Amino acid sequence: MKRYNLHIESDKFTCLLVKGDELAHEALFRLYYGKLLHISKGYLGNVEDAEGVVQNVFLKVWEKKDNFGKVKNISNYLHTITKNACLDFLRHRKVRNTFSDNYYKEKIAIQSQFIENEAASSIIESELEERINQAINSLPEKCKKVFIKSRFEGLKHAEIADTLQISKRTVENHISNALQHMRLHLKEYISILIIFFRI
Repeated sequence: MKRYNLHIESDKFTCLLVKGDELAHEALFRLYYGKLLHISKGYLGNVEDAEGVVQNVFLKVWEKKDNFGKVKNISNYLHTITKNACLDFLRHRKVRNTFSDNYYKEKIAIQSQFIENEAASSIIESELEERINQAINSLPEKCKKVFIKSRFEGLKHAEIADTLQISKRTVENHISNALQHMRLHLKEYISILIIFFRI
């Protein structure tokens, strides 16, 4: 099965975040909430506390959306904010006193490594990427070719028609059918689809 990688580290997506585009911020929340919650639970050891920290992280991200103009790696940026928020939470609640120094340091080292590994990848969440690839690969062959050339290769309808030697109307029909197919198979990710596929 061929895979089609989607990158969130793009100037277009960053500009939408800086402008306060609600769909872009919703997409960011959907893509990173699970990861950030996992990191927070690793630090705090409590689901409720971790959820509160992550919610505050996204609130802070919204309030300081202008910062995205300076961000080079969105994943690294979000993970760093979350790590610092967790450490602040631990300091304020004096949770560190319940751990031995060695255990606490070991826990921080493990989480820091996790963050570094996560920051190395700019690809959208693997689960979502897998769902998108499955949806694309389940399209009829001709419809898939047209959709890929339009949404991944950036070709215009007329260019696709010339390349595949079909009419412009046929291209439009294939794209319309493909978008309907994507909406149906990925309806829970509609905000992300709007940004990346212009649905």
